[in-house]
Amino acid sequence: MITSRRTIHAFLMALVTLPMAGGLGATHAAEPLKVVMSSTPSFTWLPFLVAEKVTFGNLEKKIGRKISVTYAPTPSPAILALLAGEQDIGIVYVQHAIKAQAEGKDLVVLAKLMKNPTMTLLARTDLPEIKTPADIKGRVFGVVGLGSGHHLVGFGIAKAYGIAPGDVTWRSTGGVSGWIPAMRSKRVDVMLASEPTATTLVSEGVGRVLLDLHGVEDTKKVFNGVFPTVAIVVRREFIKAHPEVARAFVEANLEALKWIHSHKPAEVAAVLPESLRKRSDVDKVLANVIPAVSDDGEVPISSVTLTIDLMKDIGELPKDLKLDPAKVIDTQFLPK
Repeated sequence: MITSRRTIHAFLMALVTLPMAGGLGATHAAEPLKVVMSSTPSFTWLPFLVAEKVTFGNLEKKIGRKISVTYAPTPSPAILALLAGEQDIGIVYVQHAIKAQAEGKDLVVLAKLMKNPTMTLLARTDLPEIKTPADIKGRVFGVVGLGSGHHLVGFGIAKAYGIAPGDVTWRSTGGVSGWIPAMRSKRVDVMLASEPTATTLVSEGVGRVLLDLHGVEDTKKVFNGVFPTVAIVVRREFIKAHPEVARAFVEANLEALKWIHSHKPAEVAAVLPESLRKRSDVDKVLANVIPAVSDDGEVPISSVTLTIDLMKDIGELPKDLKLDPAKVIDTQFLPK
């Protein structure tokens, strides 16, 4: 996603005014553990939003520190703040850790929060000839932004259905707010959308589902297994300086995963931010999203390898880059 320099600068300046925490130096008990999520609250980040309300109270007691959460406007300022040490822990995509590793910066994935892409491939309802993903050849494919996670998944879909990515016209919708207008105005023929937009477009009769990548079945069709997106990412130096804090944070999020899978959508909805909780279709949306929530936090090396390959395909990584997928993952805090 493209972010203006002014937006990034304003976000980083706001972070500078916060008290520093974490890092390699001594940490005072009064200083908060600073966590940045690379988006404003939405259903894509469900596990972390639940953890904030359900398990972070006990986590604060365990580590003896408050937790300060910042919602970044877009991924770029979140990653910059994490790399600069202005934030301790990031809730970001796996691909962001890969990109950092490729640039010589040691970000690692501690656990996945989503095991499948929280995305639905939709076709316009006025294009009945597009019956399956195999029919997207020669079509205009809308993604949230060129080089984004949606773009990467779109490439994966094209390859899985034997379509050369160059045989598809990739068009940025200009961000999440552009999804519905892009379909209504017929700027795109097919599009990847997350919830609640996907449910809205279907209910309005504007789009129909070709693939639902929230579920295991359709995700396997494209990626031959799980395909983690949202994950816990930290600097390796933070782990070395604060291993018990890192462990406690991972465990609190794993507890939230179990809580989600053991509760009904209405109960999950009750702990979400008001903007999500008050939606009239929240139970229906959550019924779609919860199947994408991770069960165990594990990040298969095969999924990291596939992500690296797709990032090369979309031009986010050099074609000749040599990167060990195992170095992107640190599993020491996951159950054995």
